[in-house]
Amino acid sequence: MKKDLISVVIPVYGDKKLVKMLYDKLINVFTKMPVDYEIIEVCDACPYGSADEIRKLAQKDERVKFVDLNRNFGQHIAIKAGLDCAKGDYTVVMDCDLQDNPEDIVRLYNKIKEGKAEVVFGARKARNVNILKRLYSKCAHFVMCHLSDGHFYNQVDTGSFSIFNKKVLQTLQNSQEPFFMFAYIIFWAGFKADFIEVLQEKRAVGKSGYNFFKGFNLFKNSLVSNSNKPLMFAGFCSFVMFVFCGLFIVKLLIDYFIFNQRFLGWTSLMVSLFFIAAMLFAYLGILGVYVGQIFKISQNREIYTVREKMNL
Repeated sequence: MKKDLISVVIPVYGDKKLVKMLYDKLINVFTKMPVDYEIIEVCDACPYGSADEIRKLAQKDERVKFVDLNRNFGQHIAIKAGLDCAKGDYTVVMDCDLQDNPEDIVRLYNKIKEGKAEVVFGARKARNVNILKRLYSKCAHFVMCHLSDGHFYNQVDTGSFSIFNKKVLQTLQNSQEPFFMFAYIIFWAGFKADFIEVLQEKRAVGKSGYNFFKGFNLFKNSLVSNSNKPLMFAGFCSFVMFVFCGLFIVKLLIDYFIFNQRFLGWTSLMVSLFFIAAMLFAYLGILGVYVGQIFKISQNREIYTVREKMNL
């Protein structure tokens, strides 16, 4: 009987010590499972020497597939590069920092083998991050839930850790979006999803490559590339301001002609002007972000470029 082939796609941008630690844990897990496997590690121009460590593993073990990107394209594009090389009956996506516990792959695999879902995500029960990052994450989650066209965000707190079947993999491989967000594409396509609870482990070595600005940029691209609701919201605010100004003008005319009152107040006038100007610039800023997205798409460049591949 033919064994299932599991492809594990791992974007790598972290301390080189993590590479060997993660490899050992994965081998330990897969030796207990009745499956074949391949480990696809994508080095996203990591400055910490991770590429050399992956290269050594690939030379010793042909099941380790190495993809070295020319420059840092970001986590999700690195995931895309790995997915394009995957050949498994099932594909696992996970981070390299060991916060996704390799032992949970067994639970993900058993869940998807039940046949009720085409993709299974690991739903995080708790996150090992500081309170400010947790607050920022919850705020971003709330905004995405209400402004994104995909309503999956309001179900559970999920990250990249997931497993999906061949059909989902082919859909992701066919996607050529420059702002690739694999989880959004999965839900947009309507694949049946399920979730299992996982505990996010503490980071084994080093610290996260996502600072506030990188996290905000990811949030912005996620929202703008998948929804036009920010534009609609800006248009709604403009309409509300127009109605308010119209009613205020009517009030001033009534006060002037009927009650013989004069509208005086330099401060209130200047505050109103500054408020309107701020709203206009905010609207132009939102519009500019969308125009920038259109510009990048119109360039029609490759999503990523590869310096080196091994065992592929």
